[in-house]
Amino acid sequence: MLQVYLKIYAYLRDKPGFFVSSIAIGIMLFYAYGCTPKTDSLINPQRQVSRAELQIEIDTLFALSKARFEDIAKKEQFRQWVFEQGLLTVQTGNVNPVGLATSLFGLFGIGATADNIRLRKQRKNASQS
Repeated sequence: MLQVYLKIYAYLRDKPGFFVSSIAIGIMLFYAYGCTPKTDSLINPQRQVSRAELQIEIDTLFALSKARFEDIAKKEQFRQWVFEQGLLTVQTGNVNPVGLATSLFGLFGIGATADNIRLRKQRKNASQS
């Protein structure tokens, strides 16, 4: 057994460049395969995320922004419709009962939705406490 160690020692002593480069290559391979590159999260900057996690965050933010833009478009469309009904009433002097009823139900729906969101938040906060 001692002879094997002596042969290895003699080989390494004769070729120190090979020995050093083998160790350096081993360290680089360990780093390349073992350490995933990470960057700051878009949602939580104190957290580090990998490429796949960053892509998930981007997709989530994109879907959320798309939903918010659609919500704004619906609200703008409703506001435009209310203005048109008001303008029609002022121009003709007659109140459109169907338009008035639709406007009132629309306002009631917006109020009910806002109240529903408020109650959900209260229940969520109460359950977390």
